[in-house]
Amino acid sequence: MKHCAAILAIGFLVLVCRPARAGQAPSKVPSRHSTPATSRTPASVPTFKVAVNLVLVEATVRDRHGSIVDGLKRDDFDILEDGVEQRMRYFSRDELPLALALLIDRSTSIAAVLEELRQAALETPPLLKPEDQVAMFTFADRAKLAVALTTDRNAIVDEIPAILIGGGTDINDALIDAATYLGEAAPARQHAIILVSDNEATTPSLDSEQQVINTALKTQTSIYSIEIGFQEHGRRLFHPLAESSFDTIRRIARETGGEVVELRTAGSVESAMDIVISRLKQRYTLGYISANQNMDGAFRIIDVKIAGQSKHGKNQYKIFTRRGYYAPATQAGASPAPANPPK
Repeated sequence: MKHCAAILAIGFLVLVCRPARAGQAPSKVPSRHSTPATSRTPASVPTFKVAVNLVLVEATVRDRHGSIVDGLKRDDFDILEDGVEQRMRYFSRDELPLALALLIDRSTSIAAVLEELRQAALETPPLLKPEDQVAMFTFADRAKLAVALTTDRNAIVDEIPAILIGGGTDINDALIDAATYLGEAAPARQHAIILVSDNEATTPSLDSEQQVINTALKTQTSIYSIEIGFQEHGRRLFHPLAESSFDTIRRIARETGGEVVELRTAGSVESAMDIVISRLKQRYTLGYISANQNMDGAFRIIDVKIAGQSKHGKNQYKIFTRRGYYAPATQAGASPAPANPPK
């Protein structure tokens, strides 16, 4: 009972304190190439007004050998925002419900693993909680919402065989659409994207790498990738845009607290999916109310540390988390958020 109450309380705070977003899942992803940019902005919805802002941060902790560190407690973490230590108000591990977007590339390289992907979708559900929701997007030069957020795992399994292979590859556009959808459709949940792709962009994108990162940070979405491909990058025949896109996806994943899992290393799509889902479920969730009460829309840098780590060795643990967030802009005269977060 206490466990359920804690989840309900945090869910309430997230709904109250996050920027207003649409409460219902849209039936499709609007095209940003034929409509004004404001088409991404959800209609305002009623929200409670409070004087505080709850910030939730998901953190993965690894030791110097790359192994996940289990058993850490609330007092093991320190959180700083713009260099100022914050008081932690919430701590858990795999308690908050998840909204997950499976983002599937329609490139010809994916055709060979579609059946593996369907099988992985059959086998992976035990790693998710019953209340966790999953959506499925497919993309080429445009993203399409194939399955809206649902707890029905069979809806995803049944849709995978219907994926039509072919077309260009605009990864940035698809990531922005998926992150925006999660932020609008499930504002009170943790957000994550699993990109299943060869990560070889072949279509020039209207969206930059930084725009993807900004959108992910604003919607508090971690981006993971299962990279399809059995040869090392240097041995592939690249499209002119493709080589740089490998590094781009890695930077996007790192900046948003996710990571890239290579299929050639994991061995199978099912193993790669298990790795990614396990990473998601092994994250620590830390919550704090910002000491900075200025609702100015500014980017704020988050630094999560292991308390007293310097006593045990400077590099004993490595923490993977998003590097910041945008504060709500609710004060009159507040300046808009900068185009890029500070380096």
